[in-house]
Amino acid sequence: MSGLYIHIPFCENRCSYCAFYSTIARDRKKQEQFFQTLEKELNGLPEDFSPETIFVGGGTPTAPDFQCLEKFFPMFGKFSPQEFSCEANPGTVDEKKLALLRRSGVNRLSLGVQSFHSQCLETLGRIHSAEEAEEAVRLARAAGFENLSIDLIFGVPGQTLQMVESDLDRALALGSEHIAIYNLMYEEGTPLTRRNPLRLDEDLEREMFDRIRERLKAAGFVHYELSNFAKPGFECLHNQLYWNGGEYLGCGPAAHSHWRGARWANVSDLNDYCANGPRREFEEVLNPDAKERETLVMGLRQPAGVEVSSKVWKNLSESFQGLEKAGLLVIDGRRVRLSEEALFVSDAVLAELV
Repeated sequence: MSGLYIHIPFCENRCSYCAFYSTIARDRKKQEQFFQTLEKELNGLPEDFSPETIFVGGGTPTAPDFQCLEKFFPMFGKFSPQEFSCEANPGTVDEKKLALLRRSGVNRLSLGVQSFHSQCLETLGRIHSAEEAEEAVRLARAAGFENLSIDLIFGVPGQTLQMVESDLDRALALGSEHIAIYNLMYEEGTPLTRRNPLRLDEDLEREMFDRIRERLKAAGFVHYELSNFAKPGFECLHNQLYWNGGEYLGCGPAAHSHWRGARWANVSDLNDYCANGPRREFEEVLNPDAKERETLVMGLRQPAGVEVSSKVWKNLSESFQGLEKAGLLVIDGRRVRLSEEALFVSDAVLAELV
């Protein structure tokens, strides 16, 4: 399976916690320049490239003017993906944009709600209200979306366990097929990190994580990746491609690719991208052993675990056994997975295997 990722770098406003490349560019001319360059990059993809999944992310893919999006989305008409996802901010969608996405083949919508509490939304720098988020879901359903994901965040300064419970209540009441709920990360250089607010106690965050898993399991969701839960059959195929070491091409500034033994990233600068095309910021050929180890680590993000090759087993058997002895890894033949105890502290565990 192969995938195509498109990075649209425009935002109405930079969220306080976000470290992804984006720019506040309401200039219609700059948007048009970007989409012209993006079209050239798409036309330069291998002729035999036929992605099974497409994911349009950002930034905020639904932030640009409708007229620009109306010219952009028909570019995908030559592809026939099984899954075509697009991220959206509830504050940047309306009936016209959602109808455009749907008739252009988008069959999975990922709404960045993050919280239904005004206090958390303000802390995170979101541009929408809880009511606008709920209205966006209603509009998406009316436009014909039957595969809808809602993104939430826990661990926000000032957030309580009861607020997390309330967020889950409202997300479940909206009937979404998929819920991605992330533990807030304090990324270097972001406004939130610079403000250095009082962070939640780790024990409280752990309690939140356990409650989230408990609630969503009871609601019929499968916990198929550390931060992702889906009703059976609604797992995100594009993200599974990443976690299982699949190949993908990325277009747009800051977009990453992993293709035929090589990995590269486009320059993270909109002006540079528009002036010089998709110049590569870095490129590397993957060492087979390093690639196998990377695939293992990404695969362990899935609670079901991964099957380990004989070579990886030989190279990492001592690490596996040490983690199993510490109660952080479960080994079943050649299959390994994180223990229940390790799911919340997965980054520290996975670092032992890199």
